[in-house]
Amino acid sequence: MLIKILLSILFISVVQTTVGLELNGIGSYQQLRKEFYIGALYLAKLESDPIAIQASSTSKRMTLKVTTERWSPRRWSLQWQNDIAINNSFANDPDLTKKLMTFTGFLGDKLIIGDEIIIDYIAATGTVIKINNVKIIETKTAQLFNYLLNVWIGKLPPSGEFKKRVLGQKDATTQELLNAYNNITYDKSRTALVTSWIRSREEALLVKQRKKTQAVIANSAKTQESKKTYQSSKTISKKKVISQKKKISSIAPSKLKSKSNEIILAENLYYLELYRWELIREIHNAVEYPEWAKKFGQKGNVTLSFMVNRKAEVSKIAGENLDISVLLVSELERAILAVVPFILAPDALAGDNWLMTVTHSFNPKSDQQAFIKKPKKPNSLNNTKKIKQADYKTVLNNYIDYVTDTINNNIEYPVWAKKLNQKGKVKIEVTVTEDGAVSNMIDIEISRYETLNQEVRDAIEQSIPLPPIPSGLKLNTTTIIIEHEFK
Repeated sequence: MLIKILLSILFISVVQTTVGLELNGIGSYQQLRKEFYIGALYLAKLESDPIAIQASSTSKRMTLKVTTERWSPRRWSLQWQNDIAINNSFANDPDLTKKLMTFTGFLGDKLIIGDEIIIDYIAATGTVIKINNVKIIETKTAQLFNYLLNVWIGKLPPSGEFKKRVLGQKDATTQELLNAYNNITYDKSRTALVTSWIRSREEALLVKQRKKTQAVIANSAKTQESKKTYQSSKTISKKKVISQKKKISSIAPSKLKSKSNEIILAENLYYLELYRWELIREIHNAVEYPEWAKKFGQKGNVTLSFMVNRKAEVSKIAGENLDISVLLVSELERAILAVVPFILAPDALAGDNWLMTVTHSFNPKSDQQAFIKKPKKPNSLNNTKKIKQADYKTVLNNYIDYVTDTINNNIEYPVWAKKLNQKGKVKIEVTVTEDGAVSNMIDIEISRYETLNQEVRDAIEQSIPLPPIPSGLKLNTTTIIIEHEFK
């Protein structure tokens, strides 16, 4: 007890005060057992309740002193963006998002031991952020400060220990941590370096603005081309995610030993690829671009492998995605866990466990994924029976109706077009291949409003891949007319 009292007295005696603030707590920020910085939280009045700290309108300060030899701009960006996203609800506030993007993407070079980042909220003034005493961001509200503070004291802090420490918990190692913190200082040359980053950013912005102006001038001088390449310009909405179990159909293996090993292997490979094809299609469909990741401009290809067994149970999800945002990796993992348990392997597929790999491309400008061709049946599994002439037209019409409904369900009346009372009929001929790909689109009838025309084209694109043409029809392609009237 006496040791604890002496420790507390010693701790209080070396507490740094800054702008009338007291050191509330101090902790070591670590990832994978690697320390990146020592963080200190200063408050006007000592407080251990996160809600009370956030609600307080008095001045506050977060100070980070870098302890790692090298903190790269990319690592800095990914760490902060992930920590901000998992500890804060998404805010559709352009100014706040811009400030957060500036903070997480500010570094022009790596941080090194000694560098200091100060995040101040000054009552009645706003939030000010400095790196090595160079002001990089200033805003008139506390919102930016609170979003960054939540990284430390929110629901998912760097660690439970770090959160407890900055909220005031002390132990036998607190004084040692505080001494290390007080001994960390930055060299004056680092101040000049940060200043050069600001200068470089300003110059880059001027170049960007100049190029943008030149592009506007160049575009205005061009005449409109008669032909247009259609590209989706909207964020693609997701199809309905699978919610009921389904089993991939297969032909029961013959009990007679009339098939060669080569044929048996070919059939098993087909069923494995068919299972993989179905899983990947549904996983892609279930992925939703995390809002924070989209706002931060996070993109890239995420690859994960996993094991799935006969009961559709998932295990051993893994992947080396070191340079990809944790938000994106976590979203693909979530989609895998949400989809795979609903899709049962074909009965004819040999084995009880299978290794699967899926790659998803995250791009804020497009949700288009690499087309995956449906595996082709080996000749031994092909049904030699032809569809009766009487049934042929029915099967084809049912397929066309299904595809038409799928696309029509993705057509939405654009909000502004509806408000402006824009109306019209759009009719587009779509050529569908046997694998469900769209090989061609031809405008048959278009409205006078390009927004409405593009909405139908977008609906077609977001429906890809479409269901494959029934094999019994023996068609390589078929054409379908998509007609929609906006009224």
